[in-house]
Amino acid sequence: MKLGIFLKFVLFFVLLAIVLGAGGLYVYKKYRQEHYEAVASAQLATAVVGSAGILDQALTISGKAAGEALALYSMFPFVLCVELTSVEDTSVRWPPLPCDIIKEEKYPLDYSGVLAHGGSLRIYVSHQWVKEQVDSEVEIGFVALSIFLVLFVVGSGFVFRRVVGYPVSFLIRNLHNVSQDLSKQESIKKLTRDEIGELTDALNGLLQRIRGYQVELVRLANTDGLTGIYNRRTFFAKGEELLETPGARYFFMLIDLDYFKSVNDSYGHAVGDVVLELVGQMLQGAVRTGGTRLSDVVGRLGGEEFGVLLVAGDIETAMSIAERVRETLQNMVVETGGDPLTITGSFGLAELVPGESLDALYQRADQACYEAKDHGRNRVEVASA
Repeated sequence: MKLGIFLKFVLFFVLLAIVLGAGGLYVYKKYRQEHYEAVASAQLATAVVGSAGILDQALTISGKAAGEALALYSMFPFVLCVELTSVEDTSVRWPPLPCDIIKEEKYPLDYSGVLAHGGSLRIYVSHQWVKEQVDSEVEIGFVALSIFLVLFVVGSGFVFRRVVGYPVSFLIRNLHNVSQDLSKQESIKKLTRDEIGELTDALNGLLQRIRGYQVELVRLANTDGLTGIYNRRTFFAKGEELLETPGARYFFMLIDLDYFKSVNDSYGHAVGDVVLELVGQMLQGAVRTGGTRLSDVVGRLGGEEFGVLLVAGDIETAMSIAERVRETLQNMVVETGGDPLTITGSFGLAELVPGESLDALYQRADQACYEAKDHGRNRVEVASA
């Protein structure tokens, strides 16, 4: 099976997973950034409360002692700079440089009035530290998403192939076989009990109906719709096949019903159709059209003209068959609702000579049929070689 459906299926869900995963990672990143900022703020608030007394004592000693006390905040990896401002506007920093000199991205946390006599602290927190913490977690999430996508593609490929791919491939192969030769195609085996199985059942039902239509179409294409025997095209095709069999003598018996036009004129075309149907049935029963031996070919050649391609041992046997058919025909009685109607026919019989085509054989039988009409009708005339 082509991978078009599978690729569409996988690509759709991979794109969906990427979009959802990217959106989830973005939301998660924002959430974790706020989380780490809150963690830094909480830890610093605790440290400020705990260190307020130490800073007050250090300020009473000297600014240098206060700067050394501020170095306690170096224990926090996210602290870049600390400024202590007393009520006397005395400023102490750690490190002992202006915080503006530090180029790393940062944001301040102010703790006003936390020291004795109203002193304040301003602590600058590193954005880079928050970003690194969040990025490390996002990287883990990205790796997990990638592993999920790989497992999804492999797993969905296996499941799709097993659940959908194989049954669909099986159906496609069978339908290809059906398109090549419907007459030899058996019912498609039902592989699953789900929707694909229901599709298989529906296809089998459709195939059964198509086979019935095909048989009917073949019958209509090969037979005369009124009499049920071969039409002219199929008669000559089957005749050509029969003549390819060596070691037999072939005879063309052409039958033209006498005064058939007057039957239609006097009794109507409905009675005329009944006559033609009965003649077709009679010819099928009067000659050999089955069995293990070579079968004769019977067909309606057009209008009231019928043809029989006989296989016989000699001309006498062929004439005997023609006479028997002629007598059967003249003894037929057709009910018309009034006086019974009898039918006769003029017969032309010609034997195939070596090298002669079926069309040429037909022309000689047709000429003999015309001679039978000229000699009084309801008779058999044999064409000369």
